[in-house]
Amino acid sequence: MTVTSLGFLVLVAAGAAVYYIVPKKLQWMELLVLSLVFYYFAGTPWTILYLVASTAIAYISTMWVKRLRAGGKPQKTAFVITIAALVINILIWFIVKGQDLWTFILSEDSRKSLHILAALGMGYYTLQILGYIIDCYWESEEPQTNPVKLFLFTAYFPQLTTGPISRYGQLKTLYEPHAFEFNNLKFGAQRMLWGFAKKIVLAERVGVIVAAITSAPQDYSGFYSWITILLYPVQMYADFSGCMDIILGVSEIFGIKLAENFTNPFFTRTSQEFWQHWHITLGSWARDYVLYPMLKSAPIVRFGKKLSEKHGKKVSKNIVNLICMFILWMVVGIWHGGVRFIVGVSLWYWIILMAGEFLQPTFKKIIAALKIKTESFGWHLFQSVRTYLIYAFGATFFCVGVLPGLKLLGNALGLYSFGNNSGIGVLFDGSMLKFGLTGEDYIIIALMIVLLFVVGVLRERKGYARIWVDERPFAVKLIIYLALFVLVLVWGRYGPGFDATQFIYGSF
Repeated sequence: MTVTSLGFLVLVAAGAAVYYIVPKKLQWMELLVLSLVFYYFAGTPWTILYLVASTAIAYISTMWVKRLRAGGKPQKTAFVITIAALVINILIWFIVKGQDLWTFILSEDSRKSLHILAALGMGYYTLQILGYIIDCYWESEEPQTNPVKLFLFTAYFPQLTTGPISRYGQLKTLYEPHAFEFNNLKFGAQRMLWGFAKKIVLAERVGVIVAAITSAPQDYSGFYSWITILLYPVQMYADFSGCMDIILGVSEIFGIKLAENFTNPFFTRTSQEFWQHWHITLGSWARDYVLYPMLKSAPIVRFGKKLSEKHGKKVSKNIVNLICMFILWMVVGIWHGGVRFIVGVSLWYWIILMAGEFLQPTFKKIIAALKIKTESFGWHLFQSVRTYLIYAFGATFFCVGVLPGLKLLGNALGLYSFGNNSGIGVLFDGSMLKFGLTGEDYIIIALMIVLLFVVGVLRERKGYARIWVDERPFAVKLIIYLALFVLVLVWGRYGPGFDATQFIYGSF
């Protein structure tokens, strides 16, 4: 069962109907039952076992620490217990999901056999549990005394497919009673519909093109390389954010608001700003639980003071920032689970962001010398295109791997050629039809990209496009939603004979 399947829709519809019928004090238990049913049909047989293990570790450790503090025991004991709980959870994740990092330790056959033990959404719920344990240790959250309720926090089914990575404080509403509200049903269903449009209308079509080119690089070179580089971010965004829209919509139907994970990332002007709008919950988790504690840690503070005494405050600050940001991005790359992610995400963006920070004074002088109007539309457009290209280059490694990515980029930049060289004419001479898409498919892709842009503009101005739609007359609203429904129903790639690809971020 996937979130784009009919079975999932039936599960959500039946679950929502029961949810608003049962006594409100039992609603959270019904969500837990729904979650278990979903994992039974969608996950591996091991998923529930892992969820129980992580919950048990978190429950035992946080309650233990709470009792120690109540009894006036030394803080050091609480620290050791907390570290042990964190390490055990990380080790479980590393053993199960980190096999791609073991290339030089295990044979390929051994890694494949271990893959049987894979769990759905392990990367997401592991970070949630780590955050919960840390929050309880910091006393920013009170430990949950009911282990079954804590299990629901770990296993809440919408978010385990591709996130978001929720905080315990954000999901306390799981346990609260929720009366039926038509707006929750309306807006939740609307958001799900938009997510389906992005995933099965746009992402699946673009994925056909990307897969065809990357699977046979010897046959597609020249401008085909640029097609792959420029289209893969579109596929990834439509796929990832489309799934997010579906699950945020599902959760909204139950009256539970999950954290946003995307807010128009391709409208941003810099790479730093981009990561504040893309996979937001991962970035905020890494910032709050890795970067800030590291910067405040005694070893880093002592190291910074020594550097400051020898080389001055500015040099000290730059070096400390360089080291801490490197560790931060390595954590993000390792979480993604492979060398290609470490190169395509971690190293690439660490270099880009650090270079941007160090060269910022120079950039300001150049802008002033050229008398560029930094608030003009043209400058904003230039910055957004630049940010998109930076992301696209890094995502190439994410898409095909390190060495193939280097070859693809090298070919696109004209450093060397491989295979049959092709120019921009491939867009107009019928060559693009070789991938199995029709002319109608390409029109749909173009229209969906335009629609993405329009919805993005409305979101910038209204907060959500649906707010603008809701302000329209009834007839206009009806036409808009019927058109979107027909778009998904008629032009969505689904049904017998079609095997939808897994969500790109679904494997984490």
